[in-house]
Amino acid sequence: MSALRQERLDPLGGSRWVALLHRSSSAGPFHHPGWLKLLRDQYRYGIEALCVADGDGELLAGVPLAHVRSPLTGSRLVALPFSDTCPAAVADDAPEETTVALAGALEDLHAETGLDVELRSDLPGLTSAAAGPAFLQHVLKLDPDFAAVESRFAKSQIGRGIRKARREGVTVRFAADRDALDQFFRLHVRSRRQQGVPTQPKRFIRRFESLFREDLGWVALACSGRQTIAAAVFLSFNGTVIYKYGASDREQLHKRPNNLLFAEAIERACAEGAHSLDFGRTDLDNEGLAAFKRAWGAEERRLSYLRLGAEAGAGVPAPVQRLIWRSPPVVGRMIGAALYRHFG
Repeated sequence: MSALRQERLDPLGGSRWVALLHRSSSAGPFHHPGWLKLLRDQYRYGIEALCVADGDGELLAGVPLAHVRSPLTGSRLVALPFSDTCPAAVADDAPEETTVALAGALEDLHAETGLDVELRSDLPGLTSAAAGPAFLQHVLKLDPDFAAVESRFAKSQIGRGIRKARREGVTVRFAADRDALDQFFRLHVRSRRQQGVPTQPKRFIRRFESLFREDLGWVALACSGRQTIAAAVFLSFNGTVIYKYGASDREQLHKRPNNLLFAEAIERACAEGAHSLDFGRTDLDNEGLAAFKRAWGAEERRLSYLRLGAEAGAGVPAPVQRLIWRSPPVVGRMIGAALYRHFG
C-alpha cells in the first residue's frame, strides 16, 4: 500500500465521506452529513473533516470538526458539539498505522492553526493530548431476536416497571414528524427547568425533522390516555441507535412510562437490524442514572475526552442553575438560545 496522506475536506459535499462511514463500524449518527448540516445551520459552525487517505485517494479514517468561534469560550475545533461521543471513523479494513496517522494529522492541524482541539472520545496514538472531562457510557448490544436482549433486562427493576406501566394503561407510539417533536419539546422545557439546565431552542429540536426525513431517527412517545407523559428522541445510523434526549412529566413517573418507552424502543431497534443502542453519557457521580442504564443489560464504559491546547469549557455554572430553578421556563429558554452555541 502507498503512503498515507492527510486531507481536509467538506463532509457535506461529495460521496467520499459517506463511503467511509459505511465502511466503518465505529461511525454513527453524529458522523452523518445530516447531523453536521444541522449543527452548521443552527449554530453557524464551520464544518470540515480531517482525514487520512491512501495513495489512491480512498479515505481510511476521519474526524468531523466544528469550528466554534466564541467571545465567551474562545475559538476552537470540536469533535463534535452536542454529541456525547464522536470517535474517529476508521474503515474496518484500514491498516494498523491509520489511527496513528490520524492522530499525527490532528497534532499538525493544532500546530498549523493555533486552535485548541477537543475530541469527545479517545484516540490511540494521540500522545500529546491532555485528559479532558470524563463520563460513563452505556451501550446495549442488540440482536434480531428481541427476546434474547430482553432476557438481559433486570427483572426486579426493569421488568417490574414495564408491567406497572402496562397495568396503568401506558402505551408507546413512534413518530417522526414536527408534532411529535413539539410534544417532546413541551416536556423538555419542564424537565430542563427542574434540572437547572438551559433549554435547547425550539428551532434546534424542530430541525430533527430533517434527520428523520433521511431515516436517521424517530421520537418515542409514552402516553396515558391522550396525554403524552414521557418522550425520547433517538438517532439511528449504520447499525447504531443513540438515545439523544428524554423528558418526562414528573407527576406521572409513578406509572413508569420510561420503562415501557425504552423497552419498545429497544424492540424497534432490534427489528430494524441495529447492532447497538447507546444510552448516552452519564456524569461519574450520577450513580442512580448509571444503575438504571446498567439494568437494561448495557455495558458500562468510561468515556474520556481529549484536548490539544487549553482546558475544555466547564458545564452550566451553579448560579445559572439556581436562576433556572427559580425562574419561569422562559428564562431557561432564553439562556439556552443565548449561550448554547458557545458551549456546545
